[in-house]
Amino acid sequence: MFRIKSQRAIERVIDIKKRETLLTRAAELFDLPADAIAGQMSLTMTGQRRLRIENHRGLLEYGNELIAVNTGGAVLRIYGSGLELAAMTADDLTVTGTLHRIEFENI
Repeated sequence: MFRIKSQRAIERVIDIKKRETLLTRAAELFDLPADAIAGQMSLTMTGQRRLRIENHRGLLEYGNELIAVNTGGAVLRIYGSGLELAAMTADDLTVTGTLHRIEFENI
């Protein structure tokens, strides 16, 4: 898929990546969890039936076989059957159902 992005959007992505890199290095220096410090996405999977996503940036697509989530630097696609959003806040969301596959696509 070919996408054309504006120069401003590209500059914004570069600024975000520089900030995340700096925060990740600071977390390593102080032996802190990088995902918590830098606001990076964190996944917690319980069996094949539950997935918790922390520090997401919003839903892109929602259905009972596919849920797509913006993670800031990538799109997280969750494939399965009977997928549902069990809980969702501004920062966290929990997907339940039978999970078949998880994919990442850099944006």
